Amino acid sequence: MDFNSDKYIDRLRQKTRVWLLNNESRFFGKHSNPFGKGLVPVMGEFVEDEPIQTIEAYESGNRSILFKHDGVWYKAKGIGIPVGVSRPIFRGRRIFTYQLHDDPGMCHKFILWGFMKKEEYQCELFGSESARELGQDIEIIGTSTFRDVRYISMKDRMELFKRLQGTDTKERIDLLSRKNESTSAYSAYYKVPTDIRVGELFFALMFPEVTKLIDPQLISEYVIWLGTTCGLLLRQFHDSGALHGTWVGPKLTSLGLLDIHSNSYTGNYLVGDDRLTMCDFDLAKPVERESEKETEKWALVHVENPLHYAGSYAPKDALIQGMAKKNPFREELARLFKESVDSGYGGEPHGMERKSTREMLHLFVTAKGALWDLYDLPKGLVGQVDYVDHVIATKKIDPKKIKDLKKMS
Repeated sequence: MDFNSDKYIDRLRQKTRVWLLNNESRFFGKHSNPFGKGLVPVMGEFVEDEPIQTIEAYESGNRSILFKHDGVWYKAKGIGIPVGVSRPIFRGRRIFTYQLHDDPGMCHKFILWGFMKKEEYQCELFGSESARELGQDIEIIGTSTFRDVRYISMKDRMELFKRLQGTDTKERIDLLSRKNESTSAYSAYYKVPTDIRVGELFFALMFPEVTKLIDPQLISEYVIWLGTTCGLLLRQFHDSGALHGTWVGPKLTSLGLLDIHSNSYTGNYLVGDDRLTMCDFDLAKPVERESEKETEKWALVHVENPLHYAGSYAPKDALIQGMAKKNPFREELARLFKESVDSGYGGEPHGMERKSTREMLHLFVTAKGALWDLYDLPKGLVGQVDYVDHVIATKKIDPKKIKDLKKMS
């Protein structure tokens, strides 16, 4: 079976319209600008008198896009926000946006909404170069710097959305123009093999109907291969002296658990036809303590992993009423993934033929699309294990549709 990344990306991603602006940029080595000479991609709300060139690209997270040029996939990270009231505003060739100064869920002390500040940008450079030196199939090819970006400061996302809720464009322009400070914003551009993530494939495994589409034994085999490969890559990264990037909060969560945010989770491993690649390095830094490595291995297994129920712990009988139904196969896969990550991190990878990994990737992408359609989930939904758990637990599915599930795929 051929590896059809175009078809898979189109099944998993939604498209958005991206603006191209003339701006200061630099491209490294022999790499040329895939967006056009002197042009860089941005997302936001434009209030300009003159027409601006646009392209269509796939959304990749909240502030990034995926774009194919001359047969190569490129990712542009930190280029704005595609939709919603919090989009940056472009007026008079100047960017207006928001800076958050106390949102622990965002990890860095200061977050420039939609873009990267210098600290994040430097982490990206360090982490992507570390991965490249290890032979991973990802390469940062260029960057852009936006000078004199105007912003107003807000505490966190809660204040941001509360303040902007119900506003129109004119009100937001007035708000951003009244009193603001200036800073520099950064974007980064990558050459990537694909944008399919281990985590999003695992979302297919949340649905009990997945076994009607893929043989359970094959699912288990592929999960083990993914887990050992993720574990091996993380161990290699750590042995090189680099951390993928993990932030541990100063307070316990409401469940009495450590508040951990990490780049080291299943959503930041790209899946090719026969290999994986780490991505997203906005928290990456050199290893300072051995305990940091163990924390990242824990995060790879537990943080935002769709194989676990929301909250990262399987229930004795069921989770909070109405949030999840007990699924023994899903729980078994969670156990297999943990064991395989431990195995790969310990230097014991699990071999799988390229023909088989290609076939499984095809089956997983197809199954996720069919199950998303079965439950009427929006294509643009990213993450939110708790929400998908809730839908699975509460939505009544027509038995005829379940019977015809293979036709949907």
